[in-house]
Amino acid sequence: MRSLLKHVENPDILEFAEGEGLSMNDKQFSLAVKGLRMKAKNREIAHRILVKEESRKKVMSDTGISNQQLSATLNRIIKNLREQLQKHDLVYQEYILPEKLKLVIDAVEEEYLNQYVKEVKKKK
Repeated sequence: MRSLLKHVENPDILEFAEGEGLSMNDKQFSLAVKGLRMKAKNREIAHRILVKEESRKKVMSDTGISNQQLSATLNRIIKNLREQLQKHDLVYQEYILPEKLKLVIDAVEEEYLNQYVKEVKKKK
């Protein structure tokens, strides 16, 4: 997730997505859309851009979605991601790591998330 949260103030999210390489993995995307009510088509469009890193122009051409619709969809997802992070007392940090260390960090993050989910389920 490269500089994912700083762009919310950027007036042109589509330009940011193309220029900065806005992207996330499937788990980050799941958190970003958690609780959002949106059409399956829009969710798939966002997934293609944010996770699969397809060109917005290609996605727009394939699906017929307009610039404004795409921008609004991505903005909603990024706004929701911020809310989900805050709600779950999580923070976003950007790292540059050696590949071997990344595997360790990923394992630690996975373990923390598993423990967090267990705690939340116990509270319910």
